[in-house]
Amino acid sequence: MKKHIVLILCLLTANVVWAQNGKSQWVYIGKDGKLAYKTTALGDRIMDFSHAGYMGGGVSLPVVPAKRVVQATGDNDDTKLIQNAIDEVAAMPLINGFRGAVQLSPGTFTCSGSLKISASGVVLRGSGSANGGTVIKMTGPNHAAIVIGVNNTNIPLGRTEKSDINEGGKQTIIADAYVPSGAMSFTVTDAAGFSVGDTLVISRPVTAAWVHFMQMDNMTRDGKPETWISKAGKEIVKRKITAIAGNKINVDVPLPDSYNAQYLNPPGITVAKYRSSPRITQVGVEDLRIECPPLEIDYSHAPYSGIRVGGDDCWVKNVFCKETMNTTVLAGNRITMEHVIITHTYTNLGASKPTDFSLEGSQNLIDRCEITGGNTYFVWTSSLIAGPNVLLNCTFRGIGSRIQPHQRWATGLLVDNCTVKDGGIDFMNRGVAGSGHGWTMGWAVAWNCIAKTYIIQNPPGAANWAIGCVGERQQTARLFDSSPILGEGFFDSHGEPVAIPSLYLAQLAERLGKQALKNINYEGNTTAMFVANKMVKPLPVIQDTNKTLGINLAFSRPVNTSSVRGNTREFGGEKALDGNSKTYWATNDGETTATFEIDMEGPVNINALQLSEALGKRIEGYKIEAQVNSDYTLLSEGTSVGDNLVLKFPQVTAWKVKLTVTKANGYIAIDNFGLYLIKHSSIK
Repeated sequence: MKKHIVLILCLLTANVVWAQNGKSQWVYIGKDGKLAYKTTALGDRIMDFSHAGYMGGGVSLPVVPAKRVVQATGDNDDTKLIQNAIDEVAAMPLINGFRGAVQLSPGTFTCSGSLKISASGVVLRGSGSANGGTVIKMTGPNHAAIVIGVNNTNIPLGRTEKSDINEGGKQTIIADAYVPSGAMSFTVTDAAGFSVGDTLVISRPVTAAWVHFMQMDNMTRDGKPETWISKAGKEIVKRKITAIAGNKINVDVPLPDSYNAQYLNPPGITVAKYRSSPRITQVGVEDLRIECPPLEIDYSHAPYSGIRVGGDDCWVKNVFCKETMNTTVLAGNRITMEHVIITHTYTNLGASKPTDFSLEGSQNLIDRCEITGGNTYFVWTSSLIAGPNVLLNCTFRGIGSRIQPHQRWATGLLVDNCTVKDGGIDFMNRGVAGSGHGWTMGWAVAWNCIAKTYIIQNPPGAANWAIGCVGERQQTARLFDSSPILGEGFFDSHGEPVAIPSLYLAQLAERLGKQALKNINYEGNTTAMFVANKMVKPLPVIQDTNKTLGINLAFSRPVNTSSVRGNTREFGGEKALDGNSKTYWATNDGETTATFEIDMEGPVNINALQLSEALGKRIEGYKIEAQVNSDYTLLSEGTSVGDNLVLKFPQVTAWKVKLTVTKANGYIAIDNFGLYLIKHSSIK
């Protein structure tokens, strides 16, 4: 019999707002009343993140008059009806940057395809996201509900548009031996031909020397080398010239990364004039609800996503998304997402996790947004994405979920007053996870946040900070390695929130004045503006125990399977890990070989396992392997499982454990897979 023990964690008290008495040594109020910054030995500092958001931050979202009104037809497909209205407004002349809004009346609009906004100055507005408002009901083949931009409908998640690499005219090279992160000026070899007001493309190359310095040229998985970043990759930063003095150039927005010539020359960091962007601008989506059926199987089979923003200076506000997967992609610059709420009925299946906010551009602000869903990445960053990007005053709920920059070096992220009470905030080295994601983030800050856990690590030559945050600090090796344990980043005033309530709002008020806060609907930078950021009781932790073997370390872990019977949750891999002997994972008829891979979500010591079949003895050949230091090690193999197979083996530190069924006399059905660490004296 299986037994569940419920452990209530009482480390945090429900619904208590805490006093903010801490002080940061990295950002604080100086004697002159202004923000003061500590720097590293090389001059790096926490950057000014206030340039994130619509029109570069601190600008009110516009109110655009409606030019077309659309009524729902009932049960008919309304895609073409809405699209025709969008196209009619898109054909109107631009007046002060806008053409007009398409107003959707209250009711349910059935849409079998994407609503595409491919012209600047067009707004799609509903009549409210609550009950009685406007609902876009997604049906038909796979699609995103709303697509903003030109030719970006089919760009896969995790790939950004390359329109930022749009060099033209004058080009030069940075001459400084070192440009610190957070700097607003640099010296070039030749500034002739550049003028104040020019927009620059600053290209930071990926070199073998830099990859080696980052210790990212020694990753292997299953005995094969992994590539962190292609040598053709570039980190692209766009900045506008504000002043020129000789060969010294000042820019409008701080640089989110450091430039060390020792590792980047040759070819060096190039600076070129930027041609006009092909992206559309001034597009908004407002006051509506997007709904689709709950997902029954893993997210890779999800038919519907929410909103893809491929424009600059765009916004999404007051939008509720129900059941959409990989819901939003911000693939443009200076985008604000405000009061976007995303909910999932079911925990995501499988070890591979989706994301609901994918940051694939720069100067983007996610403000007062919420996500509810387990086993997901609430927010991630794509490869070589340069900040500033900001999460402000957001609330995320769901066990096994986290804010985790995802792959291949992004820079300049601020997580400000966000609550992740059941999950984590990670600025870390993902090692060979995914396809060799490696170091994911540099120069990031978590400020006055609440999370269950934090993994904050300092990459070589870079820094990450957690300041005034509440939650457990954890240390780990890079993912899938057992050693060495990587050193921590900068934890400052940990466990005691600092007196500056919001770093973003403080920087915004200092740069543009207090009116800038009111423009984005903050009365001031006070704790009253952060009502969601409270010390709250985490959800109960439930454990599955075996009377003989102890705590089941595989209980409720994410799992990937080669097959699921009927592609339904009823027979998903998680059913073998739920502690319920009446539920089971099963393959389809005729499938007599299969794999079942458990993601331990961290290094876990094990030396025993228990396995049982749900429908009698069907398995006639199997092997069980553990991923240890990025390679799979055989733990056991045999020809029979039955209703209670217990195996004991020398202790290993495993990141994943995989069952491979090589032969069966019928479809495969497993009702329990348990992993254990038992005392040495108990092993017989």
